[in-house]
Amino acid sequence: MTYIRILSQNENDRDNISIILQEIINEQCKSKEWDDIQIIKHEILPDVLYIPIYGPFNDIIPCNKEIIVDKSTGTSILRGADIFAPGVLAARPVEVGENVAVMVDIDGNCRRGYLKNYTGKKLFVGNGKMLMSRHEIFSSNPSELSGIGVLMTQPLYRTPSISTSLSSHLSSLIFLQNKPSILVGHLLNPQPGDNIIDMCASPGGKTTHIASLLLRNSSCNSDKSSDGIIIATDRSKQKVDKINQNAVRCGVKRLVKSFVLDATKSILSDNEVINFNLKDLKCGDQIKGFPKEFFDRILLDPPCSNLGQRPNFSINVKLSDITITIPDYQKKLFTSAYKLLKPNGVLFNPAENEQVISWALKNFPGLSLIEPEIKLGDPGLVGTGLNETQRFMVQRFDPGIKSGYDTIGFFIAKLKKIH
Repeated sequence: MTYIRILSQNENDRDNISIILQEIINEQCKSKEWDDIQIIKHEILPDVLYIPIYGPFNDIIPCNKEIIVDKSTGTSILRGADIFAPGVLAARPVEVGENVAVMVDIDGNCRRGYLKNYTGKKLFVGNGKMLMSRHEIFSSNPSELSGIGVLMTQPLYRTPSISTSLSSHLSSLIFLQNKPSILVGHLLNPQPGDNIIDMCASPGGKTTHIASLLLRNSSCNSDKSSDGIIIATDRSKQKVDKINQNAVRCGVKRLVKSFVLDATKSILSDNEVINFNLKDLKCGDQIKGFPKEFFDRILLDPPCSNLGQRPNFSINVKLSDITITIPDYQKKLFTSAYKLLKPNGVLFNPAENEQVISWALKNFPGLSLIEPEIKLGDPGLVGTGLNETQRFMVQRFDPGIKSGYDTIGFFIAKLKKIH
């Protein structure tokens, strides 16, 4: 599925935006001679629309002529995108209007502009129609190219391209986001006056959603100073700049303050706390951290293996990363998050898996799992350190089982600090 979050604070606007998007989808289906595809309102999440993805169409016969694209472009194709001209790596002589087979360069060895038949490892993702000739595509530097080079008329997976619509006025109305990531914001349930931190926040999808929900929950509050505030941190200036850009785009910049911070070292010493004043911190700067027990709600979505990412043409992760390196890093982040959380505060942790949560419950006696108000995922796995009650208090989204076919891999746990 393609999931779309509505940015408007008015829930009724979902109907109006749905009508606009349906018109765009109808035009795309007509231009590609597809059957109609209907946009659907999510029955539980009130700010979400979704579009079905149909396929795979394994009976598609590849065209004789082919073009080569990189893995990033191939991923976009499987999500419904057409091919922008800079995404074409190589092609035999082709002209506008010709049909071509689209192949993904799996090993990344194909050179841009390669003229001969590429014999490296490649994967067929569908047929398309050339909207630019080979000469037009390769006579310019990629940075100078713009526009769609290939229209995907027969993709292996069929769904409309919504990303194209984001370049229009719709960019201020909708945000493409995976279902579990949207669920996170609703489960965190930000309240007026809360101090909230998203500790590994880039690119800011969950941060901006939390801010939108906070604005919605504060809509009856005339004192804007008590709306609350959301801190978003990440390790690099580039990532923090991306958070700022999305906060502006989503209309929530007033509530979001973003900083460069290593979240594993985010606790101020007693001497540093004396001079701490949040108002003195400039958005975008690198900071030292925050006082202990400063936040009412914490979202910790730490770096993970990305094994559940879909679509995914290659997995570059070692077994030792999954079993040792990544869990150890997540535990360091979790320890910092626990120290930053106020008593009775809520910690939301989409960590790698059940074993990290089991470790946290054993090492922090004042921590307990909370029953989620909304359940869209499956219970946790058996034999991973959680008892039967605890297994049903976490949510697992697994694309390898039927209930997870419509989403990426994800894991969610909501915890409360009792003392």
